[in-house]
Amino acid sequence: MTIGWFMKALTQYADFHSRARRREFWWFVLIQWFVIGFLVAMFAVMAVQSGALDGTTLDVGEIGVSGWIFYIAALVVSLGLVVPYLAVTVRRMHDSGRSGWWAIFLLFLPIVVWIIALFDGDAQPNKYGPDPKELER
Repeated sequence: MTIGWFMKALTQYADFHSRARRREFWWFVLIQWFVIGFLVAMFAVMAVQSGALDGTTLDVGEIGVSGWIFYIAALVVSLGLVVPYLAVTVRRMHDSGRSGWWAIFLLFLPIVVWIIALFDGDAQPNKYGPDPKELER
């Protein structure tokens, strides 16, 4: 069901009003980091194998087509996941009874958001909606 939580966050990419469980938030973050990290690592491998990275500089002219494909893929995936990441973060803040504006900490102090996201949300309905755990039972 892990990929299911990721897909749930993706399908609710425009929902900035309800609540999200810890499970939904953390699986989305974990899979997002894994996918983007994989693409960035593949770009680095292509750069090293092509000789574009000599230890001191990166010669972008020598990366090659496959290196650029991984670079562009990482960029597109990263940009494509920005809105769903913001949405699931806002919903996670709502689950803890906080305003979605707390997600602004992602810009300069993301650890604050992640610490808040570690704790269980409100067990009762709050002004952002019913408890998502209760809805699944």
